[in-house]
Amino acid sequence: MAKSIFFFDFDNTLYSHQSKRIPPSALESLETLKRQGHVVVLISGRGNESLPLFQSEFVCLPDTVCLLNGQIIYHQGKLVFERRLPDLDTQALFNRAKERDIVYGGYNFQGLVISGVNNRVRTVWQDFQGDIPLVKPGFEAADPVYQACLYITEKEQPLFAGMLEEYVTNWSHPYLCNLISKKAGKSVAIGWCLRYFGIDAENAYAFGDGYNDMDMLAAVPHGIAMENGFDPLKEIAEYVAPAPDRDGIQRALQHYRFL
Repeated sequence: MAKSIFFFDFDNTLYSHQSKRIPPSALESLETLKRQGHVVVLISGRGNESLPLFQSEFVCLPDTVCLLNGQIIYHQGKLVFERRLPDLDTQALFNRAKERDIVYGGYNFQGLVISGVNNRVRTVWQDFQGDIPLVKPGFEAADPVYQACLYITEKEQPLFAGMLEEYVTNWSHPYLCNLISKKAGKSVAIGWCLRYFGIDAENAYAFGDGYNDMDMLAAVPHGIAMENGFDPLKEIAEYVAPAPDRDGIQRALQHYRFL
């Protein structure tokens, strides 16, 4: 069997937010792939702050971990690739947010920081069932930013006319717009990995559930969406797998005859 490469999103793809774990069937499936000589890559929108969670959830963390939608890549624990947002672009974006009293945030190397707290911020993180990120006004002056966010609605996009076009945008919450460089994205990380490992694109498989997985599934011939995922993602997928807690990863790999 030719060597293949498998890209797995974390949240609601490998890791179930219902059961708060990676199902044993998924962990066993990933270990089987590695024993067969295939390459297993974890590719997430999360940042460095989630590395301890990853370490605790995997029996053995994959050798290659792509963070912040492909803007940071680790291989065997070493940073091998990174792409930051241009400082001038983020300064202009954040200055306009300040002028309009809009809370903004960004991922630096340590994790997510935000400029302040308001009712929108509280609502977002209550709905996410998570803690409010570190509040650090003026963070962008001290630290490079890999990914930006604005606490705005889709209807408020005109407040940033002429600016958001420079980014790939997605709303992970009605009050939260995430911004990454158009030169970044999970598809960029996939291209880097294919070149690094010398694997033909025809042997690439990608599993995801969300908006930020759209470019990833479009970049490989074998895109697998989870049934619990974003409907437009399922429309472009080659195969739709059951939800994580229904042994979706295992059943998809069985469908492709890797198990």
